Amino acid sequence: MTAFLPFRPRLEPLLPASSAAPPTWRARLLAPGPARVIALALVLGWMVWGIDAPLVEDSLFWWVPKALLVAQDGPARVLAGPLPQVMAEALSPTTTPPQWAAGLPDYGHPTLWYLWLALFLKVQVSVVAIHLACFLPAAAAALGFVELGRRLGNPWAGLTPFLLPPVLAQLWRPELDLPLLALVPWALVALADGAWRRFAVLAALATLCKEPGVLLLAPAVLRLLRERRFRLAAFAPLLALGAWALLHPGGLARPETLPSDAWTWLSRDLLLSARLVFIEQGRFVMLLALPFLVKRWGGDLSAQLCMVLGMTWLFFFSMVGFSTGSRPGFVLTHVRYFVPGMAVLVVMLGARWPVLALPGLLFLHSRSPYGPEGSLWGIDVARAEVLAAPWIAEKAAIRPVWVGSHQAAGLSQPWAGRVDQPQRDFRVYSMRTTPDALAIGSSLVVADYGEPGGALIRGLRLAEEESWTVGEATVRSFRVLDPAR
Repeated sequence: MTAFLPFRPRLEPLLPASSAAPPTWRARLLAPGPARVIALALVLGWMVWGIDAPLVEDSLFWWVPKALLVAQDGPARVLAGPLPQVMAEALSPTTTPPQWAAGLPDYGHPTLWYLWLALFLKVQVSVVAIHLACFLPAAAAALGFVELGRRLGNPWAGLTPFLLPPVLAQLWRPELDLPLLALVPWALVALADGAWRRFAVLAALATLCKEPGVLLLAPAVLRLLRERRFRLAAFAPLLALGAWALLHPGGLARPETLPSDAWTWLSRDLLLSARLVFIEQGRFVMLLALPFLVKRWGGDLSAQLCMVLGMTWLFFFSMVGFSTGSRPGFVLTHVRYFVPGMAVLVVMLGARWPVLALPGLLFLHSRSPYGPEGSLWGIDVARAEVLAAPWIAEKAAIRPVWVGSHQAAGLSQPWAGRVDQPQRDFRVYSMRTTPDALAIGSSLVVADYGEPGGALIRGLRLAEEESWTVGEATVRSFRVLDPAR
């Protein structure tokens, strides 16, 4: 009947008001939802598949060793000094990588992540135990990004980060950036809800896992400006960082490098970082959704929070530790620094069409131009080293076999996921090793990623003996035919 009226009467006030209280955030978290269930199932399935993935780079050299130190001696403000006993017992004079020659250095990072890893290493010192410690952060990240997508209007957008090779690789790497990946989306959800106490706790925890958690201050300030009032909770990440600076005798971790000048940063570092985040591995396809995001930018607080956090992350890491002007190529080895901010931006861009993130899977095992953290290629190199390990053990018993320091660390430590028992017969080369150190008849093992072996290959006449390949990653062994040229 109302269809024939010139206006539509408002009947809602005549209906009885519901007496049910709106669901709490805890109830919303536990409520089933297809996007939440699928994201959790996919991420946990991914973790099970990679339960034996070998450890690489910083988690191999520094972060797990520091957790082993906690498991051995208990918590401490400074995790540095002699190697943990379980590591030292597995080494010999010829198999000690130069990185461990002086023990463990103090990099100044907060200890929360090492304490978490140590809980699992107290039960068993193995690669499986280390990966089990990553299950909870991975699950939290899966649920957190779906919840962030829900605030943006599409919970399925929360699956988009897990279509990116750098994010999937990070889930298998027990590094300090993994807990950031788990906590950052939940902190943004708390801001979107105006839940300041929840934000304060989550942001402080993120900062105490790794210092870049303090960047959550940027979206918190945006929310303050929207509310036009002062809240101490907004500064929780900054207060947590200050507390750590007071507790740690050496203060805060220092930047590895800084841009040599403003023009270098603007013309090279920032552009290279933006290309990494927005263009590489098919991510440029997601920019097709940018016009729709701009259209709703004015009133969508959740989108604004994501944009501010993501761009702050990009600008910060394009400056701190990524001076391509003074150290060319340095950005190529630390893609993981960008991952939390990159994931937030991808959820925001995927809120319109999440399928735009699918091209990323085509690059899952590709040899990334941004180094081993940009895809599974770095872990595939380690898997190729697993295949080479029996051959190295056999040949090292009868002649000198030289391996790079990265591979040496993995072969000497069973918890790294390459061997069941430590190998002690090989020899280690580093960037300081000269060709004349290798005798005729010895073997030189060179991996696609690890200690550079180019100077030795160029300085000797070699014949290839064996090779082991996983995906696009290869480890090769060469026999020395002639002495140094």
